[in-house]
Amino acid sequence: MKSDKYTAILGNTVGYPDMGALTANRPLASLPFDGKYRLIDFQLSSLANAGVRSIYGIFRGQNIRSVFDHIRSGREWGLNTLLSHYFLGFYNTSDESEFVDADYYEQILNYLKRSGSDQTIYMSCDILCNINLQQVIHLHNANKRQITVVYKKMLKADCSPANELLAVDETDAVVGKADIDKTDEPVPMSADIYVVNTSWLITKMEEEASKENPRKIRHLLRELILTDGALAFEHTGYLSNICSVDSYYKANMDMLDPQKFYALFYGNQKVYTKVKNEESTYFATESIVKNSQFASGSVIQGQVEHSIVSRSCQVHEESKVYKSVLFPKVSVGKGASIAYAIIDKGVAIPEGVTLKGSPDNPLVIGKGQKITGDIIQ
Repeated sequence: MKSDKYTAILGNTVGYPDMGALTANRPLASLPFDGKYRLIDFQLSSLANAGVRSIYGIFRGQNIRSVFDHIRSGREWGLNTLLSHYFLGFYNTSDESEFVDADYYEQILNYLKRSGSDQTIYMSCDILCNINLQQVIHLHNANKRQITVVYKKMLKADCSPANELLAVDETDAVVGKADIDKTDEPVPMSADIYVVNTSWLITKMEEEASKENPRKIRHLLRELILTDGALAFEHTGYLSNICSVDSYYKANMDMLDPQKFYALFYGNQKVYTKVKNEESTYFATESIVKNSQFASGSVIQGQVEHSIVSRSCQVHEESKVYKSVLFPKVSVGKGASIAYAIIDKGVAIPEGVTLKGSPDNPLVIGKGQKITGDIIQ
């Protein structure tokens, strides 16, 4: 597949996910996942595996440093060669707003017009999946459509009001919106992954940009699949809709299920992330570990069960971590107890403290939060 035939646009979330303190200092795209990955790794990896080497990322100007720090040269995704291109564009309107200023489309249009690509792939960072984009592009071209959308059949409990639910006919064409309240069966939910003919997209974007209140590109694409007979491509692999703290927590816990873990990471293609050369995690003789995953550089002296532990964490003796997610550089003091919790980067948990959430309402301890006593919700 020629890398210069395809361009990609990575969009930030439009679903206004309720992520609490987890996204107070970072965009959703750079949120850690499964110990050593970031959510944006899955979009970048899918594009890299499809041979796409020209990518434009759209993010709010605030709290963007973590994205720069993670991607850097883009070497892990093949974005550091002479023939590859990676750009970041910024907008100033809030995530909650559907509308944007004039600079938003001017930047994207300049990128697309200079790219000379045949098709543009749009992906967003709040949908977690490892999709074979080559198959989507092939069907898009074989069916000679202007736009193709990827969907996944989802239950009501796994959708949010911000998701687009589709009605798809027997010819795999989008014929309208679906109403999930009228059925208990899974309904096609748009994964907000689109393959669009670039020249046609440029025309539609120019029309949108000329309006008094232009919308974000994701809203535009959602309208176009309804008005222009989009082809619908069903993704049958693992997919998680990251729309809340609960959905994010459950997606991490899914990775402790071997079937779901291998479906996401070891299907037909690899997932790449920034490589860090660190020593392996040390497990003391007194440690107890059951069904958990660990990144590198940690020291485990206590008990860890059904949990995800990121890089450079310390779990001291007599402490217990149960069904929790620890971000990098978390320290769990001697005799502390953690259950059903998400502990952000660098948090130090004092000796003997208890932190406890529930399976449907995990406790979130934000980055920099000082723990002075028990927290049970």
